[in-house]
Amino acid sequence: WPSEAFMSPRDFLTSVGVIVTVMAIGALIETVVPMFLANRSTHRRRSANLWLTATSFLSNWLLASVAAIAALTWRPAGAMAQLQWPVWLQIGTGIVVLDFSVGYLSHRLMHAWPAMWRFHQVHHSDDFVDVTTTYRTHPVETVWRFLFAIVPVWVLGLPAQAVVIQRLLQATNGVIEHANIRLWPPLDRVISLLFVTPNVHKIHHSREISETNSNYANLLTIYDRVLGTYTSSTRARSVVYGLEDAEPLATGSYPALLTLPFRPANRTAQASDTKVRIEATAGR
Repeated sequence: WPSEAFMSPRDFLTSVGVIVTVMAIGALIETVVPMFLANRSTHRRRSANLWLTATSFLSNWLLASVAAIAALTWRPAGAMAQLQWPVWLQIGTGIVVLDFSVGYLSHRLMHAWPAMWRFHQVHHSDDFVDVTTTYRTHPVETVWRFLFAIVPVWVLGLPAQAVVIQRLLQATNGVIEHANIRLWPPLDRVISLLFVTPNVHKIHHSREISETNSNYANLLTIYDRVLGTYTSSTRARSVVYGLEDAEPLATGSYPALLTLPFRPANRTAQASDTKVRIEATAGR
């Protein structure tokens, strides 16, 4: 395995620096035009969220390095190489394909499949949504989303530029859409015709299951609109975050969040919740 395939520490720190800078800007905007006032538990949950953020950064570094090694070892050609499209069209197509696969499809399946929902509930158990919620994800979810990126890259032979640009857009808009920002409703309606806005994504973090099982997209709202999973953001300012069955002690610390998917739940409540989620997802 060639050592040059690994993402260098410098590249890793540069990527982290960009994301942290966007998070800092988002946090600053939150203090100026907040959608909701922070509650008293914010400091504790932010600490747990930031630990998961660091874990997510390291996990992505390792996964990207492994993928680079595999690419150099097997050098898959991909279907797109046979089409001989212009570079700009390959990049544009690659961004849209990855946004659908990683941002929408992998996300929707985590809500529909009970086994993956156990891990994704770590993200949804946050009872307050801000920039630190962005990477409040379990390492298993990180691997899951990575698979939905690497498969189309290999099968279609998507250009490296498309992967880099899509990941940058995904990371940037991911922070913005989770930010506790109050967006002017008329402006939100215009932007959300194409892009996922903070108001649109706040609906996805609602305790109402019908709203949780909607607005899955990360960058473009077109997937939700075309596939019938879009919910208007008009109720964003009155949404209640979190999960009805989430216990504060089980979601209030870094170790607790890492072990949350493996904890036994109330079987009756769990079965009822799973049934409702599957029905709500299938009905859309």
